[in-house]
Amino acid sequence: MSGKITWGILGTSFISEVMAKAIHASTSSELLAVGSRSLSSAKHFAEQHQISKAYGNFQSLLDDPAIDAIYIGLPNHVHKEWIIRCALAGKHILCEKPFVLNAAEAHEVLGVLEETRVFCMEALMYRCHPFSKKLQELVQSKILGDIRLYNAVYTAPIAHLANPVAGGSIRNLGCYPVSLIRLLAGAEPVEIIGTGRWNKDNQTDSQASVILKFADHSIATVSTADDFAMVWQFDIWGSEGHLKVISNPWLPDAENKCIIQRYDEKEPVEIRVSGEKPLYTYQIDTVNHCILKSDMREQEAISLSDSLGNSIVLESWLNQI
Repeated sequence: MSGKITWGILGTSFISEVMAKAIHASTSSELLAVGSRSLSSAKHFAEQHQISKAYGNFQSLLDDPAIDAIYIGLPNHVHKEWIIRCALAGKHILCEKPFVLNAAEAHEVLGVLEETRVFCMEALMYRCHPFSKKLQELVQSKILGDIRLYNAVYTAPIAHLANPVAGGSIRNLGCYPVSLIRLLAGAEPVEIIGTGRWNKDNQTDSQASVILKFADHSIATVSTADDFAMVWQFDIWGSEGHLKVISNPWLPDAENKCIIQRYDEKEPVEIRVSGEKPLYTYQIDTVNHCILKSDMREQEAISLSDSLGNSIVLESWLNQI
């Protein structure tokens, strides 16, 4: 394979537009094609984003031998189908979060990926940014001591994107803090206690909270909602200090900041992490590197076992509402 990965995009949604710009901004990528359910939609998207090929159905994109990798920007409830179809077509895959709807779907997908040996990653873009890596380093450094509590809040006015099949706030927003807490804890929760409120108009979870208990005795609380303003909050309390993230940890950008207050010191320490390129381009470059350097896949990517773990937590949480 050459030094550049050729990309195709499935779907013409808003997030597909974001990803088209990210692929163009990546020096290791070339965006060749887009597929939509209608040719007119595909052509319009292609014209807007300087894409040479437009397909009026998804399968034609998968059949294009010039495409190395495909970004799946489709609704949540069809992720499983198109991950499998991309894999069987021999295409590497970046699939928009959430990976799939539940653990059963995840196991089915993982079985196909094991057989086809293509690369596949869930698009939790913040995980590819240096700020997430810095948070992980800080927790592992023990500057906070032993972790006792995590607290996360993530809300956004995106109820119009929810539907009874694809899900609401838990899958569309709660997936982010759950994945970050699992990353920092380095383990899966041993107990999941969830609650929430249903939106009667669209029959989805519009507000929800969950408590995650870990074997090391740390406890995490996560709250999410899709029916009011964009709000983010993330705090970690340890036996020796408190870390507060000031910028949005799930949408890191050029300048990101957290503050650490050790209990034995008067003054807090401010830590800044700069991003050298757009957030979503970090994600594309991560996928490209993992495709080109297959021995680095587990070190640099969100692993499939990680996505399975997140699916299990989200499913359990949703089932308790």
